[in-house]
Amino acid sequence: AFRTPHEMIDFIRHVRDLGGGIPVGIKMCVGHPSEIAALCRAMVDQQNGPDFITVDGAEGGTGAAPPELTNSVGLPMQE
Repeated sequence: AFRTPHEMIDFIRHVRDLGGGIPVGIKMCVGHPSEIAALCRAMVDQQNGPDFITVDGAEGGTGAAPPELTNSVGLPMQE
């Protein structure tokens, strides 16, 4: 559906249009602070973006995720 933050904003706009204007959000596991900066730049550039963002830290994951994945992927919520 998308490969870049700008394409993601386009996708969000498309989903919102298909849903008749319903709120659209994203959940992201942040691997590096630059990922958040890139998303913010895309939102400013396109004057659009998600209605809400849920940030998942390294502690996140599903109960079914392998321990190595939940322990080694993502940026800790506190430094």
